[in-house]
Amino acid sequence: MSKTTISSQPESRIADTRCQNCGSFVTRDFTRVFGNNQNSVHGCLDCMNGTDVKNGQATH
Repeated sequence: MSKTTISSQPESRIADTRCQNCGSFVTRDFTRVFGNNQNSVHGCLDCMNGTDVKNGQATH
């Protein structure tokens, strides 16, 4: 008997592991903390400075 696993989370809640601005890898924790409500980031520490990321500029 095989088991099929279906994710209970909607697709929009699954973290994207790439920066939408430059394509660099970002961790799921980074997207959760600094990303938007869809867990994606539009800026990371490779393409933005840390102050801008901390001030919420990575969400749009």
